[in-house]
Amino acid sequence: MSEARARPAGAPDVLLIAPPDGRRARAFQATLAGLGWPPARTVPYLDLLTGRAHLADLVRPGTVVRLDSPGEDLPTERALIERGGGVPGDLAAGEVAPMRAWYAGFSALLADIDAGLAQAPPHRRLQRSDHVLTMFDKAATHARLHAAGVPVPDALPPVQGLDDLLAGARARGWSQVFVKLRYGSSASGALALRWAGDRVAAVSTVRLEGARLFNSRRLIGYRTWPEVRAVVDGLAPQGLHVERWLPKAAWQGCPMDLRVVVIGGRAEHALVRLGRGPITNLHLGNERGDLDALKAELGADRWAAVTRAAQGALAAFPGALYGGVDVLLTPGWRHAAVLEVNAFGDYHRDVLSGGLDTYAAELRALLGHLPGGLEAGHAASA
Repeated sequence: MSEARARPAGAPDVLLIAPPDGRRARAFQATLAGLGWPPARTVPYLDLLTGRAHLADLVRPGTVVRLDSPGEDLPTERALIERGGGVPGDLAAGEVAPMRAWYAGFSALLADIDAGLAQAPPHRRLQRSDHVLTMFDKAATHARLHAAGVPVPDALPPVQGLDDLLAGARARGWSQVFVKLRYGSSASGALALRWAGDRVAAVSTVRLEGARLFNSRRLIGYRTWPEVRAVVDGLAPQGLHVERWLPKAAWQGCPMDLRVVVIGGRAEHALVRLGRGPITNLHLGNERGDLDALKAELGADRWAAVTRAAQGALAAFPGALYGGVDVLLTPGWRHAAVLEVNAFGDYHRDVLSGGLDTYAAELRALLGHLPGGLEAGHAASA
């Protein structure tokens, strides 16, 4: 575990639970450096999983504890899957992980973290474990948002495979759906599917290799029912969440949606995602759009509808300090709908509000100020 240097007066001790060499951990450390604070002490998830570290021994009075994504670190991913009773597969080659087991392992680990923190001195947390787990469960998040009156796409009850999916969709008069892994992230296992009679067209992040499924960083088209069945039925044992496919508005000639980070109840950090297809995640080769130009095009009232939807989504998690909310606008900017809420959806490089990046804004929301008299303009993202 890394150790912090001498601490300026007023700057809190920060303990970061994350893969220490990941992009997100490096970005968070860069923000602390931009604030003039010493680096966070970092404890890897693996050390907690293996018992090499114990939070009750690491947390000091007044420590700020932050969890970040365990993703992008294969040893951690394998350990979580094994903790959940699964077999990891060839993760290094991009094989779709057994996410049901991953979620079970992550749930068990967060229970251990809560137990360790319960034995620690008084401290502050940037996230609650129950919120994190619900946000990682797309079906549970959708149900919570719907109950709170947040606009979301219609969804099917849990489906067991393609036949179940088609029966449920046809009963509702649907001919296009979005298929997602219930516990997936970063568009793993995503499939945009539409059909008319015997014809079918799908776009997916899943690449077929025989009976095995692999993640792809480029979208793959499928035009036959056997291919679609292989993908959907192959993913089904991990749990599926199926929504009616709402068309996305086009901006600058591309399908678009927004990732809006809501911090302390306020939606101020946002980025526009311009897709080469219906799945807009930036790691798939998609581009950022011009947020200021989009706001000017939408006008104040329509932009307010975007921020209301995002803020309403986080308000459905009472007590949550922050979350990344994916917001869709329908063609003609007629309606806004929330697609997902992301527990670790605040990794926004070079997106500032009032001079603060998302990480600094979260710390300010938690602490009520930025110690040391630092004001907006002093934070820097990686």
